[in-house]
Amino acid sequence: MGSSHSVNEIRTAIRELSARAELARKEDRPEDAAEIERRIAAYRDELAERP
Repeated sequence: MGSSHSVNEIRTAIRELSARAELARKEDRPEDAAEIERRIAAYRDELAERP
């Protein structure tokens, strides 16, 4: 990701991206949904690295 994000920023990003991924799936855009899910996973990894 390059820069450090606050825990609240990460959680907000995960929430917003989850909603976007769900919408992409509903709109039959599986490639977009998969890319968004990869971004969510990266944020979750960043969050898991926090003390």
